[in-house]
Amino acid sequence: MPERESTRFWVGASTQGALGSAATGIRRLDIDADGGWTLGDPVDVGPNPMYLAIAAASGLLGIANELHEGLVSTWTLEGDGLRPFGPSTPTGSGDPCHVAFDEAGRWLFAANYSGGDLTAHPAVPDAEASDAPLSVAFSGTGPNAERQQSSHPHQVVVDHARNRVLVPDLGSDRIRVAGIAELPDRLGHSDEDDIAVHPGAGPRHLVIAGDLAVVANELDRTASVIDLVVGDEVAVFPVDERVPPRALGVSAIRLTRAGTVLIGDRDADALVALRLDADRRTLEHAASVVTGGRHPRDLHVTHDERFALVADQASDSIAIIALDGGVPTHVVDTITTPAPSCLARVP
Repeated sequence: MPERESTRFWVGASTQGALGSAATGIRRLDIDADGGWTLGDPVDVGPNPMYLAIAAASGLLGIANELHEGLVSTWTLEGDGLRPFGPSTPTGSGDPCHVAFDEAGRWLFAANYSGGDLTAHPAVPDAEASDAPLSVAFSGTGPNAERQQSSHPHQVVVDHARNRVLVPDLGSDRIRVAGIAELPDRLGHSDEDDIAVHPGAGPRHLVIAGDLAVVANELDRTASVIDLVVGDEVAVFPVDERVPPRALGVSAIRLTRAGTVLIGDRDADALVALRLDADRRTLEHAASVVTGGRHPRDLHVTHDERFALVADQASDSIAIIALDGGVPTHVVDTITTPAPSCLARVP
């Protein structure tokens, strides 16, 4: 039997101390086949490196510095460390909270939460690309007067099959759709192509499952099933009806190979599993496991899907949770690290 390999993650964190203790950088985290772990020393990559992404094609690490005047940067993974690949680049917008690479690893996209726009940045030198980022500005509101007073892009996901990016917009109850076929000249966007979700949902993060997407809706604690071919919300399901809302809602979402959708539940400080039936377009609650921490901001799974990791930012901890067929069963261990906000898995 071949030896099972460990899985490496890079942990993004808040350096501002607004939620959890102030971190001093991002950290390498290795999880072995039995759930044991090794945590590296902090690496200073600039202020507030809240979200990280790794390009499978190039091995570059992309970082969103979530600041009032936002920055993105790219780094080379080099053994157990990092090396700057290029200078930090302003997004020209406020509070980039999520980044993603295109399939070739040549472009880094950023969702700018308070800026209300999507920006695209050359991740590698491109003589045809402008030094200034390409940008698409969004507008719109929702019925929640406190949280939906304007557009708030919360994530960007590359829809490889349709050569576009999908941007859940918490502020306008829309999944924004932007074409990337015309890069480096422009990002294509028309409001007519956007996908509406039900009012007050507050779409935060999504995962793609073939011709469907599943959306974690922060504000009303639901998960939407989206038909990506026709561009419609076809069904809505509660994430966990047993949990009293605390106005924190749900957060990150991942899809396992077993067809289980994992969602962070900040109202219950738990990891929730929903079974996706793609043919019936349904979601069924399978399990909820309390993490033992507070405010699950992000989550990911090991390559063999034996464990899920949940970054509990407010409690300065990462929970390691055993999975059985993609369904969480119990907490195996807890890692202490300041204000973890993101778990980027090395391919």
